[in-house]
Amino acid sequence: MHSERAPFFLKLAAWGGVVFLHFPILIIAAYAFNTEDAAFSFPPQGLTLRWFSVAAQRSDILDAVTLSLKVAALATLIALVLGTLAAAA
Repeated sequence: MHSERAPFFLKLAAWGGVVFLHFPILIIAAYAFNTEDAAFSFPPQGLTLRWFSVAAQRSDILDAVTLSLKVAALATLIALVLGTLAAAA
């Protein structure tokens, strides 16, 4: 008889992969809101949005974000057209 449930090891490996991929992103996000004085302290002290405002004032950062959004919009449009044509075929 074949069971429909995944084995425990498979679930453990899947969750391990999820944690391995997402934990560094969570750490970076936590440090993005931290002050410079308390950069490596835990728990984070003095959460601030200062660095986001500094980055928003730089023209090279804004140019990079604008280019990224244009590329993402173009890639989405191409994927929509190709996906629609493939579905209709």
